[in-house]
Amino acid sequence: MATQKKTRVRRTFSVEEKLKAVLMVWTERRSGAEICKEMNLNWTLLDRWQNQAMEGMLKALEPKKKEEQTPLNSRLEKLLVKKLSARGSGLSKLTDRLASLQQKRQRVST
Repeated sequence: MATQKKTRVRRTFSVEEKLKAVLMVWTERRSGAEICKEMNLNWTLLDRWQNQAMEGMLKALEPKKKEEQTPLNSRLEKLLVKKLSARGSGLSKLTDRLASLQQKRQRVST
């Protein structure tokens, strides 16, 4: 006697359905249990949607970081140091700045 396996059909929910469910719970128009019953879904799935929505909002509202300027390549750095060494003044500031840029570049690379 052959037995047939039941194949589960995975339901998919649109972004709009997920958004509507999360906002209904957040605005307290319906309880989580009511939404789960109405949409025939598990509480853990609704909870996952809420967590994803919160993470997305936090990411969207984070202050944007300024992109760091890329440091000079080694050839330009050597030419600039050579030119400024002839002048004498301002070399220490430039050397400090170039060193800090190289450190940032190494941190970004790792």
